[in-house]
Amino acid sequence: MTMTAKKKKILFWSVLMLAIILRCIRFGSVPDGINQDEAMGAMDAWALSKYGTDRYGTFLPVHFEAWKYGQMSALLAYCMVPFIKVFGFSTVTVRLPMLLVSCGAVALVYLVSEKLFDERIALVAMALTAVNPWQFMQSRWSLDCNLFPHVFLLAFYLLLLGLEKRRYLYVSMLFFGLTFYCYGVAAYSVTAFLFVLFIWCLWKKQLKFREGLLCAVIFTLVALPEVIVLAINAVHYGKSIEMPFFTMQFFPDSIRSADILFLNFSFAQLGRNAWALFSRVFLQLPDIFFNSIPAFGPLYHVSIPFVLIGIIVFTIRLFKEKQIKKQTQMLALWGFLITGIWVGLITFEVNINRVSIIFYPVILLCAYGISLVVDKFGKLFPVIVAAYAVSSVLFFATYFTEYAEESRYYYNRDFLDAVSEADSMEEYDSLYITGNLGWQFNQLATEILTQYACRIDARYYQSEDYAQRYHYIYPERSGAELAEFVGDGLMVLYEDELQYLQFPYEVIDTVGSYSLVTAKF
Repeated sequence: MTMTAKKKKILFWSVLMLAIILRCIRFGSVPDGINQDEAMGAMDAWALSKYGTDRYGTFLPVHFEAWKYGQMSALLAYCMVPFIKVFGFSTVTVRLPMLLVSCGAVALVYLVSEKLFDERIALVAMALTAVNPWQFMQSRWSLDCNLFPHVFLLAFYLLLLGLEKRRYLYVSMLFFGLTFYCYGVAAYSVTAFLFVLFIWCLWKKQLKFREGLLCAVIFTLVALPEVIVLAINAVHYGKSIEMPFFTMQFFPDSIRSADILFLNFSFAQLGRNAWALFSRVFLQLPDIFFNSIPAFGPLYHVSIPFVLIGIIVFTIRLFKEKQIKKQTQMLALWGFLITGIWVGLITFEVNINRVSIIFYPVILLCAYGISLVVDKFGKLFPVIVAAYAVSSVLFFATYFTEYAEESRYYYNRDFLDAVSEADSMEEYDSLYITGNLGWQFNQLATEILTQYACRIDARYYQSEDYAQRYHYIYPERSGAELAEFVGDGLMVLYEDELQYLQFPYEVIDTVGSYSLVTAKF
């Protein structure tokens, strides 16, 4: 082994260990609490681990019913199942799949970059990914759609290998098919990506027709159950399709089609979608709390010029490239980027997690842009390193202090503790729980958070006993009527909701911003 190879190996493992250590610090406790979508996936995963059904009792669903009006992709929850079976049901086991996948993706970025560029750019891309705010933050909690870019990245790497060795190409189709179970946008993004790339490969004789046909068959077979779910809901088929090994479910109350532009087209909406994409990704303007810290954005603000340089120069060189094999690889990366842009344009006013597929190609092209600048102005290298080092130190310092404390609010820590304590008071037969989470009023969210906090078994949830014990209320609108049905039950109210009670009451306990209250008649 040469010294150069040894040094590269040391750098690779050093960067990977840095990424793993950063992602493991206070894992499970920061963010502090749990997001309602995260809790939804967790409860379905727990039910799957015990009964082979979701919490509604549907046998091995291809797609989760979740919020009824808005469904949830299933793959991440299925990934939680073995961890729950082995280590028990907890916030840590629920979040472990995203942690492991995200750490693996850091190494995968190196492999993809090395294939497309060279080892130097690969190490830069890997280092950028290790300290990247978006990649770090999404690794700390479990949102179904956040799995999408990682599975696509793995499929993309196998595709690059498969252009040389066909067995990898066929395996890549398996993972491209699995993206359909990560996020619904895969149906109109992954399919388009593969179709265009395969047309190119056939045209340039990089792929034989029978090889392309076999790829299409593998991809279709893997994705087909999810495609059928989308189809029966698009045409309002009216009933679910039960198979021996899974269920393709009809969702009568679904509103998800409203999120797709070409199903509800308007130029005004296209403009709003384009602005949402441009502002979130390329201007890095503030997004929702769960996705970014405004001072740093998803990529660090220092990355913006390098991203633009990388995209522009890469695009020019793509069209000038004469070697077909190399041009095909470059086209694949360019297609990866365009796929992200396509998702942003077609999907309703995207936030970071909705357009997360764009960030890996952006990181790769950012590393490429940095290499171009350093090649031209070598003396800027220490300046660039210092800029990213300072940005990274400030980001992680902020994340584990200010953000960690604020996460208690947005990840519903006080609510979880309050409802858990209320549920432990078995002398009260009925609980009346507010829909107020402080940062939003959402009775469906408080219901799933209650189920998570109280570890409500799926079979119990499906029974009449659940409906008799747990009630979800709107004190501001029903303050006068509460006295009629609360009786000797226990209320869990947000701190400013006591003013709506129009009867004598007693505060049994205070948990953070919540009060446990009983009526006094």
